[in-house]
Amino acid sequence: MEKSSNLHDLQHKISLFFDNELCDSDKRDLLHKVNSDPHCSKIFNKEKNFREFIKKNVKRPEVSSDLIQSIRDRIRII
Repeated sequence: MEKSSNLHDLQHKISLFFDNELCDSDKRDLLHKVNSDPHCSKIFNKEKNFREFIKKNVKRPEVSSDLIQSIRDRIRII
């Protein structure tokens, strides 16, 4: 059970790293662990590759300025 918890913690820290939510000291600690532990490095690179894939292949649909204005107008009414 402890191993699963450690894995979850590592994955969470890696996610925070890529979301730019870690403080500098935690970033350094994580990068040190990634550089010194092949298992951690594999998990880190898997997340990095996944995020790069998503950025390259998932596109947001374009919305018209009329739609944006309509939403703004409705927000003002409420």
